[in-house]
Amino acid sequence: MSLGAALCVNGIPDPTLDLPAEVEVIESVLEPASFRLRYGIGIVDGDLGILADARFGPGTDLGVIVRAGDANAMLVRGPVIGHRASLVQGGTGSVVDVLGADQSITMARENKAVLWSDLTDSSAVLSVLGSYGFIPDVTTTTAMHAELKHALVQRETDLAFIYRLARRNGFWFWLSFDAITGLPTAHFKAPPTDAEPALELRINVAEPNVDALSIEWNVERAVAASLSQLDLGSKQVIDGSRERSPLVGLAAQGLADVATEVRKQHLAVPVDDAGDLGARAEAALIDHGWFVQAQVTVKQSVLKNVLRAHSVVQLTGAGSRHSGHYLVARVVHKITPDDHVMTAELIRNGWN
Repeated sequence: MSLGAALCVNGIPDPTLDLPAEVEVIESVLEPASFRLRYGIGIVDGDLGILADARFGPGTDLGVIVRAGDANAMLVRGPVIGHRASLVQGGTGSVVDVLGADQSITMARENKAVLWSDLTDSSAVLSVLGSYGFIPDVTTTTAMHAELKHALVQRETDLAFIYRLARRNGFWFWLSFDAITGLPTAHFKAPPTDAEPALELRINVAEPNVDALSIEWNVERAVAASLSQLDLGSKQVIDGSRERSPLVGLAAQGLADVATEVRKQHLAVPVDDAGDLGARAEAALIDHGWFVQAQVTVKQSVLKNVLRAHSVVQLTGAGSRHSGHYLVARVVHKITPDDHVMTAELIRNGWN
């Protein structure tokens, strides 16, 4: 059987590039996507050629394309960042893993000290993304950071800075790539809980497509947030308290409906208005709200499609409480000539 993936260089499929024996791609809502290409190493003219092959050298722009339903999907595109070789005496059985990450890793190469003032978080994100050439998909935020009050201070890499702004607004940040052009889009937005399911995952019903499923839940999480402080100028109380997460639920009952006893978090953050303080409270409650987690294993040969992080899926056959919509938080794609196996972590902010 042939490998169910193709490689591209600089966003363009390259049929002359040798295909690896195994491909692994990891997509996650918490970090840049990464890839691992495993090649066997042969001794040619007394040298282990692939270890010095410029096509897999530092910074080479590689991408992984797979079939997703009736179209192609680019799982990841970005620079090669390293090799991991395992050598066996005589050469037979030697392998090298070519390691890489998506293009957002280029934003993590320089620590910066920047004072952002008189703008919003989303304006700062747009400014940062503009210097990297990403197509922006940025949700507008409203809280202003005034220079004479609490300016927005960056003391980290651009990538860490954007991740920090995403967390404080209850957003996710990730890149997606056009399968035809290879162009990257940078998303800075709330988890898409109101999106239509991209796929249906079925177990214990007719025509199942899930090999294994595990589900767990834990309600010992904050359902409300208490935040208040004094405005340094007017000396008036700023109240940003929230009684529940504002995010659209993936099921009928959210965490605040299930865990009715007091579970409240107190946050102390420097802000200038109730809108900014309330956004911090909402972001914390959105994060606490993922109290249901599931893990599934599926094969592309059965699913006839691919699972992608940051998408919504419909889970069927998990009982009345746990069937329904879930967000895909992480996917490990392992592609070999035998099949394309996906192990995915699903999260949910409610149950039925």
